Amino acid sequence: SLLFPNGVETEKYFPTNEIERIDNRQKLGLPLDKISFLFVGRFVEKKGLLILHKLVKKFPSIHWIFVGWGPIDPTEWQLPNVKVFHNLQSTELTPIYQAADLLVLPSKGEGFPLVVQEAMACGTPVLVGSETARDCLGAGSLIFTEIVECENAVVLWSKTIEKILVNPTKLTAIRKDLAIFAQKYWNWQQTATQYYKILENIVSEK
Repeated sequence: SLLFPNGVETEKYFPTNEIERIDNRQKLGLPLDKISFLFVGRFVEKKGLLILHKLVKKFPSIHWIFVGWGPIDPTEWQLPNVKVFHNLQSTELTPIYQAADLLVLPSKGEGFPLVVQEAMACGTPVLVGSETARDCLGAGSLIFTEIVECENAVVLWSKTIEKILVNPTKLTAIRKDLAIFAQKYWNWQQTATQYYKILENIVSEK
């Protein structure tokens, strides 16, 4: 069977330079002297909010950005290294993706979320579950992954984050390659062409 990812509005989600990234951080009220990790999605257990809660407490030197809605509201954690944005429009997400150093998504059982593609289109590295990474066709070497479906997920994700923090400059170094990949393979023209070929083959077979 063939697997085609969703298309991404690459005119809306796009990379920017370091000067503009710093400007975005200032406008968003994010610290300039801390690395910033981002979560975008529903605030529910399936998306990994319980794992993230423990990671936020374990890594106070990281500034954690949460964008979304749901019953597990990070605002209620009352932690100083957490900033939460509720009910944002899609057009408001781009500067947040651009400002973040890493999208962290320990979700499970949902395939390949669009937010991963949007982040990468903005040049933002991603750390996702190994299940999610399997559906990221062709971009495996550009993605950080870890196992979610296990009892010691927090320990494993902590170790992976620790490895990333040893050399955080790598996060900046791969931004260009991430954006190029996403803009090339996930733009809607590319996606529409793939679907057109599938429909054309179906029609011709009939």
